[in-house]
Amino acid sequence: MKKFENKKDGFDGEVCVVVPPIVVKQNSLEKISGNFYITDIGYFPKARFHYRQREEGCMQHILIHCVDGRGEVSIGNDLYHIQANEYILIPANTAHTYQADHNNPWTIYWIHFNGRNATDIVNGIYKNVLLNKNSFVFGEEMKSIFEKMYTLLLKGYGREIMECLTMTLPYFLSGYLHREISSNWQLENKGDIINSSILYLKTNFSTKISLKDIAANSNLSVSHFSKLFKMRTGYSPIEYLNHLKVQKACYMLQFSDSRISEISFDLGFEDQYYFSRLFKDHMGVSPSHYRNSVKLDENIIH
Repeated sequence: MKKFENKKDGFDGEVCVVVPPIVVKQNSLEKISGNFYITDIGYFPKARFHYRQREEGCMQHILIHCVDGRGEVSIGNDLYHIQANEYILIPANTAHTYQADHNNPWTIYWIHFNGRNATDIVNGIYKNVLLNKNSFVFGEEMKSIFEKMYTLLLKGYGREIMECLTMTLPYFLSGYLHREISSNWQLENKGDIINSSILYLKTNFSTKISLKDIAANSNLSVSHFSKLFKMRTGYSPIEYLNHLKVQKACYMLQFSDSRISEISFDLGFEDQYYFSRLFKDHMGVSPSHYRNSVKLDENIIH
């Protein structure tokens, strides 16, 4: 990595909050805020000559998300070239160096964080980096959460604020751990299509619906619709439909006297045995076993 001149002062338009060390130490000891806590947070636009070298690493994990320009990050013996819509995570206590590109300096959002429960999520995010799966748009939802954390820290370091950040930070970081789901935070128009499809399924799940029917209702091809739907919900359309059917079956088994064959038919299944297998796959027990167990629970409660 070729080193450029290090800028000594700030960057035009930058925002930055550094939590006092005494507050960081106190947070680390707290029952709630010690689980996840921020030590530094900021935004550097067009950060020309931005350079940091830490031969012994940093006590905190560092997340850098580039939204414009380019930069380089060296972690141990590995060199990463970072550009717009890419991020890097530097694990705590790991030697590293990073700097903005001289001709096209990066614009970055960055956070230093730590906590008793940080290791698992850090390992997951870093695995994405190692697998070159670190491309992720820093959209309006992510920006809104980031600004919320930054604004909270500007208000002070009281227990209520720090505990709120403890709840907010993992949600923010989950966007990097589960990128396919969080990328849909940016797909509002496409999300409306999926929301309409979910409503369609909830309204018609007791009838016999095919994947082709569901996709046609959204005016999308089956393949395109299926991909969007799974990104939005984590399920394929048919898996989601079956989930709705099983949930309704649970309700009917508990609160109606209908026979299992009748419930199966009412939910659009032509084969009662297929329904029973599907129910057991979802709930771990057969419909009759489920009905007996919930009825027994009711008798115990009452």
